[in-house]
Amino acid sequence: MERNHAIELLQHFILENDLPRTDRALFGILCPYCGKSDRIRELESPLRLNGTIDREAITRYAELWSVLAAADELLGICKFCQNLLLLDGSRRAAPLYQ
Repeated sequence: MERNHAIELLQHFILENDLPRTDRALFGILCPYCGKSDRIRELESPLRLNGTIDREAITRYAELWSVLAAADELLGICKFCQNLLLLDGSRRAAPLYQ
């Protein structure tokens, strides 16, 4: 699957399933798209969503997640500009679009 197509599908999935479920901002992380630093939210991993949405949806979410992030990486979203982000352990966000 093409990366940009996976990003678009995941953005639609997030809107349809009201993700992230936890509305906790990650302060100090700057959005590389819009520059906001108080609107970044971590997306739940597919394992953390188990039991909260149907199994078929979790499978689709896990497939999209695996296309966009390595096993040890996290995905996030800027709730201001609605762009998906790759989060690393050093409190930085990288754009997913290339």
